[in-house]
Amino acid sequence: MNIYKQLSLFVAVILMMSCDNKQSLQEYYVDNQGNKEFVAMDVPTSLFANTEKLSVDQKKTLETVKKINILAIPKKQENQTKIDSEKNKITNILKDEKYHLLMKYGGGNSKMAIYYTGSDEAVDEIIVYGEDEMKGVGIARVLGNNMNPSDILELVRSFQKGDVNMDGLEGFTKMLSSDLM
Repeated sequence: MNIYKQLSLFVAVILMMSCDNKQSLQEYYVDNQGNKEFVAMDVPTSLFANTEKLSVDQKKTLETVKKINILAIPKKQENQTKIDSEKNKITNILKDEKYHLLMKYGGGNSKMAIYYTGSDEAVDEIIVYGEDEMKGVGIARVLGNNMNPSDILELVRSFQKGDVNMDGLEGFTKMLSSDLM
């Protein structure tokens, strides 16, 4: 074997050993967004309407959010095995040390967990993962740059109080809720 073949073989072995076979959340999303069993949506923040009621700080927080990716598998009688498989895949992805658990809550047949990537002061991604025995499983990725967790929480409170008109999302929510029924 000449030196070039040996060197090529050595480089190939090193590359295979250094490859990380763990699937990232982004890869999972890309792999499944075209799958007919999933409901996939990319929601730009420009769809949020009537943000006049927000404070200057809340508007700045909203500007740090670039888009929201949603991927869900609505529950149907024939897809419980698929849902169980996807729960395992998502759970394994979220075990990666780059995903930091922010909070978990739930009860009965439903549970939800919120994770983030980045640092405590500069979050790049917020992940909301939910399971419901009657509705299915879903994951949402809130993507942005240098999001502040406490500021995002304050913004969510504004959404809950109705300070932000979410009419731009009406079509998406109708589609999702009709698929989940």
